[in-house]
Amino acid sequence: MAVSRRRLLRAAGVLGVAGSAGCPATPTAEEGEGRTSGEGRTGGGDGVDTATDDAPTTGEPRDYDTVRGRDRNEVVLDGGFEREYAIEVTADGVAVENLTGRFYRETPFYWTGVEGFRGSFLTAHNNGYYGIYAYGSRDGRFEHSYASGHPDAGFYLGRNRPYDAVISDVVAEHNAIGYSGTSTGGPLTVTDSVWRYNKVGVFPNTLDRADPPQRSTGVVGTEIYGNDDAAAPALESYPLLGMGVLLWGGSDNVVADNRVTGSDRADLALGRPAGDGNDFRGNEFGTSLPPGIQSDASEGSAEVTDVFVALERQVETGEFPAGDWRDQPVPGDQPSMPDPEAPPRPAEVGTSLAAPRAQTDGYGME
Repeated sequence: MAVSRRRLLRAAGVLGVAGSAGCPATPTAEEGEGRTSGEGRTGGGDGVDTATDDAPTTGEPRDYDTVRGRDRNEVVLDGGFEREYAIEVTADGVAVENLTGRFYRETPFYWTGVEGFRGSFLTAHNNGYYGIYAYGSRDGRFEHSYASGHPDAGFYLGRNRPYDAVISDVVAEHNAIGYSGTSTGGPLTVTDSVWRYNKVGVFPNTLDRADPPQRSTGVVGTEIYGNDDAAAPALESYPLLGMGVLLWGGSDNVVADNRVTGSDRADLALGRPAGDGNDFRGNEFGTSLPPGIQSDASEGSAEVTDVFVALERQVETGEFPAGDWRDQPVPGDQPSMPDPEAPPRPAEVGTSLAAPRAQTDGYGME
């Protein structure tokens, strides 16, 4: 049986018409330059034909591949609270577009170890780990997308430097963290987006010594408000609450021209240890740690550590406030791709799809 040079996808219920948790679609995984999949096929039986390394293919991966639904709100990948992933991409240059992923125990949309990725017009809600995620990858973009109800980050870019990535025109709410960038290196820009009603809004960070320290992320021109949601889900291993933008363990980051409000503990925060070159400027905000963060961000605040330690104690005593990811609010319809019959576009940081209606419309972005 023919096999591909690299597995394109591992799917667990891909590309079908929205239905009950027991009736996901038969997965499809097509390879080839400019090839798309997403015919809205429905499966029989239990509807699960997980793609594996032994699955037949249509040829070697070429320049780019596209997995696309015909309607973002009707083509729903449903994990039934049992399956782990909807689409896992391990090949370079794959775009995933115009789909909804929900009720997975792990992460619905997942790129790992790739060069060239793009997620456009995606909805991820009520999943058991992350929403829209890339790990150890570079040269990519998340755009026109929505993530809610995750006990870790709604959007995640992690563990690579340089990342060469952009996140733009996205909304994250009711997550533990709206955006997490762990041990990432720039150029990386988070812009023109709304981060609201999470426990923490935007969180570039260095997690441990295993990877390069985080550096060179720009958080620019975003709306960040109400990030103190005690009812949002969270992992006990990393309790956070009540901060709009939190930098921890990174350097050479720019946080500029954002509107950050309603974060309880701090709208803007810089934790210890902090590297050199962090720059907070031109932001509208109410509170910060340290207090003069826009005039001097050379040192982090010990109070950030104090907050984290206090929250860890709440975890130990069972008092840390957190909801269940399964019970988070279910979003309404989100803006769908205007022309699902359009030719595929490359999966790379420099390629953005047109969106006649911004994802952020109605979420507070002016």
